[in-house]
Amino acid sequence: MTASSGVLPALQRLRRRVGSWTRTDDHATVKLVVGITLFALALRLIGLGQRVAHFDEGRVAYWAWHFGDTGSFAYRYIIHGPFIQHVDRWVFALLGTSDFAMRLPVALVGGLMPLTALLLRRHLRRSEVVAAALILAVNPVLLYYSRFMRSDILVAAFMFAAFGFFVRFYDTRLPRYLYAAAAFMALGFASKENALVYVLTWLGATGLLLAKVFVFPSGFANAVAFITSTPSGGEIYDRLAAGVRADIDLVVGTVQSFRERHERAGLLLGAYAGHIVLAATLFGIISLFFYAPRGAGVAGIQHPPAPPSAGSIGFWEGVTNPGRFTELLQVTIDRVADQWGEWLDPASGKTFSDYERHFGVFVKVLALASAPVALFSGLGYVLDRLGYTAPRHLVPFLFYGGFVSIFGYPLGTDIGAPWIVAHAVVPLAIPAAVALAAVFRWGLDALSADDEVGVAAAGLVFFLVTLLVANVAVTGVYTNTTEDSNELVQFAQPEQAVREELQSMNRIAAAHDGGTDVVVYHGESGDAYDENNAYVEESQETWDEAWWNLKPTCLQWHNTLPMPWYFAASDAEVACENQQSALGLRLRQNTPPIVITQEYDSTVPTDRLRAAGYSGESYMMRTSGYKNSFTVWTHESYAANGTAAS
Repeated sequence: MTASSGVLPALQRLRRRVGSWTRTDDHATVKLVVGITLFALALRLIGLGQRVAHFDEGRVAYWAWHFGDTGSFAYRYIIHGPFIQHVDRWVFALLGTSDFAMRLPVALVGGLMPLTALLLRRHLRRSEVVAAALILAVNPVLLYYSRFMRSDILVAAFMFAAFGFFVRFYDTRLPRYLYAAAAFMALGFASKENALVYVLTWLGATGLLLAKVFVFPSGFANAVAFITSTPSGGEIYDRLAAGVRADIDLVVGTVQSFRERHERAGLLLGAYAGHIVLAATLFGIISLFFYAPRGAGVAGIQHPPAPPSAGSIGFWEGVTNPGRFTELLQVTIDRVADQWGEWLDPASGKTFSDYERHFGVFVKVLALASAPVALFSGLGYVLDRLGYTAPRHLVPFLFYGGFVSIFGYPLGTDIGAPWIVAHAVVPLAIPAAVALAAVFRWGLDALSADDEVGVAAAGLVFFLVTLLVANVAVTGVYTNTTEDSNELVQFAQPEQAVREELQSMNRIAAAHDGGTDVVVYHGESGDAYDENNAYVEESQETWDEAWWNLKPTCLQWHNTLPMPWYFAASDAEVACENQQSALGLRLRQNTPPIVITQEYDSTVPTDRLRAAGYSGESYMMRTSGYKNSFTVWTHESYAANGTAAS
């Protein structure tokens, strides 16, 4: 780059225009963050319903549909927090049952997450606020799982917003921020149980931050000086004693300053205590709304389901009848305590090899899909500690939280899945933004000094980061979204090619008048029967039995996920068969439009199916494993347009 080329003068003119705007417009930062947020929403909504539902998506979406279909709900930790079931139930009522509809709440919450950067604006430069919003908008892990109906993005967004409101309360002392923090914490706990981990992370980061303030207030400089000076025993004692005295003076000075600034300090503290109690009450009310049973409660989600009027105390019955409110409260608390007790049960059987495997997945995804955040967060922390940027407690606090999450989440999870990386990326976004903004400012300084090399270096950094993020987003978020080679894809993901069959099944179920729409067949028995992979229960005597109302009950339900979600969403009539003769009789007498079989099942009568007018296409129900392949057979009279030929 040379000055004669005109590039440097053009950049300088652009800088002057933008600088003039940001200096004269008090809301420039807010406008930039809002623009980034709109961009984030667009990224999440484009093609939102395209990818075939994952196992977990199908499982939770089914129960949201079940809630709307039966009117009964009860909290179960295995489905995670109740927030998404309630919200999806409302969305299904408005938009119908579809993959787009079930993912919409997560996409909206994930898309709005960049706004949380504004809550930290007292502690960040304007460029850092914008950089943080941009990271939260385009990070590939956050982007992929904002387009995925799991509660990880929900709990990450709600708890980070709650943290931001706590920071605003600290900055302004305005009680409204305390209430907002309580409300978002309640939404976080209603989204997923690991909201508790966020609170523990905050407490741990607070402890580390206090250690920094009291022991090494100047950061690395204190530590290096203490280690390299080889002090004598007396000198060490003097330093420690001086440090303790300084810490006591700091605490005493803080208390005295508070009392001097407030004539009626005791009354003020009492008022804040009252606000804390009211905020806790707000937390409890929101939690009660989401966790309280509806309809017949547990009996309404078991098989056979009890009607909503079966006598269980539900939320609306308890709220509208003061005499039963205490009963509602007790039932809800008992249920939450029982389910949280199971979730917290330490007897999980986890081994060190499990941790190694989960940690390996975490580090691999972090390195391949979020390398810029990981690297820049470390740089931002170092810059803050070395004083290259104004030292702020917020930066090390969030770096501690994100760094510990890298090691903590693989320990606490029972599945080594890419989505847990989101819980480290969100807090690390702030120290990463500090570093990214520092590079931006260095580039601006170089531009002011006509330093072509400095401008080129800063530009190269931004070009490489943009290229890396865009490449992962394009190849991992918008294409290859179900491929095993994509590090963002978890194992229990069907291949994308089955989408056409699902759309066909939806058309057929809507047009087919009466009778069975889909027959699921599995004929292996005895020693050849594999209950971990078979789609149909081995014994017909158990076909009408189930603990939970998992329709159709004749299936090995979890082996077939997400198909039960699609059966429910399309209102398809589904039956099972496990004998060739019975399947043959169905083919002759009823001609069901669709038959589903498994590739590894040696009893599948493929010749008989073809002779009866069926053509089959095979797909993967999971990303790997030879037993995960299944075949969808569609009768020729339905294959063309979803309706039987006349």
